[in-house]
Amino acid sequence: MSTRRLRQDVDHANSVLLLLSVVAASLTGFLAHVWDLNDFGWHTWSGYAMAGLATAHVALNLDRLISYWQFRSRQGARWLRARLSRGSRQPAPTRSREPSQPAGTIAAATGPRAALQPAPRRRPARVTRRILLTSAATTASALGGWAVARRVGTADDPVGNDAGMIYHRLSRPGVADALDAVVYWGQRPAPAKQFPGAPVVALPAADGDAAPTGQLYAAVLQRHSVRDYSGRPLTLDQLSSLLFMTAGHRRHGGRTIPSSGALYPIEVYVVVNAVDGLDRGLYHYDPGEHAVHVIDQRDLRDRVVRQGLGQSFLGEASVVLCLTLIPDRMRFRYRHRSYRYGLLEAGHFGQNTYLTATAMGLGACAVGAFFDDDLNDMLGVDGRREAGVYLLAVGTVSP
Repeated sequence: MSTRRLRQDVDHANSVLLLLSVVAASLTGFLAHVWDLNDFGWHTWSGYAMAGLATAHVALNLDRLISYWQFRSRQGARWLRARLSRGSRQPAPTRSREPSQPAGTIAAATGPRAALQPAPRRRPARVTRRILLTSAATTASALGGWAVARRVGTADDPVGNDAGMIYHRLSRPGVADALDAVVYWGQRPAPAKQFPGAPVVALPAADGDAAPTGQLYAAVLQRHSVRDYSGRPLTLDQLSSLLFMTAGHRRHGGRTIPSSGALYPIEVYVVVNAVDGLDRGLYHYDPGEHAVHVIDQRDLRDRVVRQGLGQSFLGEASVVLCLTLIPDRMRFRYRHRSYRYGLLEAGHFGQNTYLTATAMGLGACAVGAFFDDDLNDMLGVDGRREAGVYLLAVGTVSP
């Protein structure tokens, strides 16, 4: 095989890969925007691939590009000289043109005069627009009904009829969720509600004499999401304090998070990436015993990143707390409001995690964008009686 032929093959293969990288970068960028993803590894690497392939494309076609621009430069110079020289010449006489024929007619030359005859009519198409639209609507309705029935559940399934669980399944990230972003959902409202004309009463400074002091006050002011971790492991004491302060049992009764009816439908699973004294893997936190139970002792860093839609900081954090919801613990009392109350409790857990991590000099970041089915599979839950609802990354930060 000649060098020229090999270069052509490499150039064509590079062009195909470049096109695929452009599609991947565009698609992952769209998903990152729709799902509000940070540190989205797939988009980053597809962008790097696109840049590298684009550079290779230019290098492989550099001689053609130079030749093309040299040719265009010569063409431009000729055009400019022609324009300059045309200004000193007299315009050439124009020939008269015969009147154009009316639209929709054809000329038949049968004599000295050309007779105008109407154009032949087209035969009507057998497949009309109405037929196409009707068929498309029927197909869409059938597919939509099948998808809803598959995602919601059957009528005799009490879990499938729970309004909260129906919403939970319909709100899972997926292709439909991404496409739904192009639908108009209304304009963005003002960030704060205003009452024009209403009397205003100024409040004292928030850092005045009545302001609380101590570590909690500092933690509330300093709390923020952290996605850059140092890689240093947590100590077992730090993990113990973190789990106790976020969801543990207090000595005088109750737990460190509020719960509707004290029913506590939230379960805590811990993906350990770097903790001294614990092997990497998946653990379950038991607040009653204040202990963790070993579920899976494997390195799950790559898997939890994939489940988190490629957000790489999930694999760099020391631990990832995975919260699941068991609606049956509340459904007997709160019926359709069970899911709402369960999510409120998950929010209490998340805030406790943020404040505790900040007070301990650690970083935390909450994640709501993840592939539900993959996460549930890793945790060993069915996604119906128990389903993942929240991820919280916690890790050490650089001083």
